Amino acid sequence: MVIVVLVALLVIVSGVAVLYYYQYSQASSLNSTYVQQLKALKVDYTTDLVIGFGNNTWKWYNDTLVPPGSNLYTATIIATNGNVNSTCCEFGSHFVTGIEGVQMTSTIYWWIWIYTKNTTSPWQIAPVGPDEMAITNDSTVFAWTLCGSTPAGLPTCTPV
Repeated sequence: MVIVVLVALLVIVSGVAVLYYYQYSQASSLNSTYVQQLKALKVDYTTDLVIGFGNNTWKWYNDTLVPPGSNLYTATIIATNGNVNSTCCEFGSHFVTGIEGVQMTSTIYWWIWIYTKNTTSPWQIAPVGPDEMAITNDSTVFAWTLCGSTPAGLPTCTPV
């Protein structure tokens, strides 16, 4: 009697193991397929970027393609073909000292601004550095401006 019960349990456990293995194989195969499809998509984000050089010269980089996970610093590097001078990461982000050959001085600095399209809100000064500003496919426009600061530490200029 004990042998019959043990054989029955062995058959049941074996059947469950085979079913589990089959389901695991199917899920693993589907996962591989999904990963391949995602890699083939090569999704890029776009962002709009404007740079004000402090002499009423503005340069727009509309629909700049950046890979997912990029930040404003990366987008600026891509838009300007690497023509950015900076120091890393004393304050948790790159400190940009020059863009396209135009350097800051002891009295003028590069400021970051944010604007949300389709709103009546004005440009806002960025609360964080460029490495901490994620690029997503939303309606945000970023700006860099070169200008001085007030005694309160605010910029003396605004974008366009």
